[in-house]
Amino acid sequence: MPRTDYISEVVATRGKEIYQQQIQAKVESEHKGKFLSVDIETGDYEIDIDDLSPTMRLLAKRPDAVIFSLRIGFQAAHRIGFKIPDQQNDFWVH
Repeated sequence: MPRTDYISEVVATRGKEIYQQQIQAKVESEHKGKFLSVDIETGDYEIDIDDLSPTMRLLAKRPDAVIFSLRIGFQAAHRIGFKIPDQQNDFWVH
C-alpha cells in the first residue's frame, strides 16, 4: 500500500489548486459531471464517468501517486440522500 507524508487537508488544497489553475478551463465544458483524479505531485490527471477508473489509471502509471479526485462542475463528488417522486402531483418531494 502506498504511503504518503501528506495530510488530507494538504492533498485537498493542492488538488483543488492544480485543478483550478491548470485543468478546469480545459475540461469543464466538455466533461461536466464526470470524475477527475489528479496526481498532486506530477499534475497528471485522468477523467472517466465513474469515480474509480481515473484513480486506477493514475496508480497503474505511478503506484505511489498522491491522488485528489473530484466531480467536474460540482462542489461534491457524491450526494447523500435521495428524492422520491410524488405520484399524485407529478413533482419531487424530499
